[in-house]
Amino acid sequence: MKSKWSMLAAIVFLLTIIFPPLTHVAAQDASVCQPDKALSARMIRFGQEAYARGKYLDAKEYFRKAVKADPTSLKAWRFYDQAVIFGLAEKVEKNANLVLPDVSTRQETQTGLSPAPPPKPPKPAASQQKNSGFKIIDDEGC
Repeated sequence: MKSKWSMLAAIVFLLTIIFPPLTHVAAQDASVCQPDKALSARMIRFGQEAYARGKYLDAKEYFRKAVKADPTSLKAWRFYDQAVIFGLAEKVEKNANLVLPDVSTRQETQTGLSPAPPPKPPKPAASQQKNSGFKIIDDEGC
């Protein structure tokens, strides 16, 4: 029993030496990604100017750069989200097929001939319509 525990302890020790914990890697990554607040503010300003001119796709790119420069900036995220929505609306205005992609707008013809209209259902005779036998006697309402 004692040899099993000592063997297990040796295996755990060897595994921790071979595969060290990656805590030092996470600490290094945090120091590399320092937010650049000045660049973020400049990109927000450029994005607001493009947005005011109605160039929503350009504004979206500026706000994306602002978010990338400072991911903690709520102002940059709000402007980016709004520019994404307006950029999508701008794309839809240019191409209506983005909203209804399954609806065909062109008329197809068969070898130059227009397709025949569907047949109309026959109308019931006037005598059949008057004597249908259906009468509402007691209406209960909705």
